[in-house]
Amino acid sequence: YHLIFSSSCTGVLHLLEHEEEYVFTLPSAYARSILTIPWVELGGKVNISCARTGYSATVTFHTKPFYGGKVHRVTAEVKHNPTNTIVCKAQGEWNGTLEFTYSNGDTKVIDTTKLPVIRKKIRPIANQGPLESR
Repeated sequence: YHLIFSSSCTGVLHLLEHEEEYVFTLPSAYARSILTIPWVELGGKVNISCARTGYSATVTFHTKPFYGGKVHRVTAEVKHNPTNTIVCKAQGEWNGTLEFTYSNGDTKVIDTTKLPVIRKKIRPIANQGPLESR
């Protein structure tokens, strides 16, 4: 894959083996507990779209309420635009357990903490463009 971030907070992910290009926005990052143990929280909506496949997704990163609530909570919806069909919804923690519910009634649970770590393959920095991410 090939990942580029532009200065307008939009990224482009090229899945070369599938000849697909995904355009996506980025969530906001909030610095929390600056005076004690600092941590970063993601918040806001991320939009992802692929013109070739006609699929798009909206991912909402929910910030923790002042009292109670969970951190790192996320909800998402995947849509097939040509048929205006919601094909999948997801909810959970982006750094924990996510539950996917498909339009046919199937569900799937993924624990992100148990996924294998796969090192990224990147081109040498000298061969990268000025807007590419290392």
